[in-house]
Amino acid sequence: MPLLWLSITAFGQQPVVKVEVSSDTISIGEMVEVTYTIENGEGKLNMPDMSKLPVVSGPNTSSSFMYQNGKMSSNQSYSFTLMAMEAGTLIIPTATYQTGEEKLTINPVEVVVLATPGTKSSSKSATEKPSSTTTREKRKF
Repeated sequence: MPLLWLSITAFGQQPVVKVEVSSDTISIGEMVEVTYTIENGEGKLNMPDMSKLPVVSGPNTSSSFMYQNGKMSSNQSYSFTLMAMEAGTLIIPTATYQTGEEKLTINPVEVVVLATPGTKSSSKSATEKPSSTTTREKRKF
């Protein structure tokens, strides 16, 4: 699975900002969870505008802080659950993370919505198993 680590330096630590979707391909009526995670960050996540998306839950937040051997680590997560209402592509808009004067842009994320379960995408190889063309779990960006 591809994993894109977006990071900027802040206060001597190396923060990591990730966006993850529970699946990158779903069918109408199914839900997908979108999670933004900040590890060891001192900045602020500016959430994307979700007003035009079919949000059924969120933003849900969680935070954890750990002190080990005199060093602190932290983890903050923000998640949304979206329900596919029509076939096409759900596009989760751009978000930003800001630490002081530095600003990191988190690119939009796309989730493919199929008309019916088991529908094959025309861009898939004919040798792939049908289940792999319907849903791929946990894609990280």
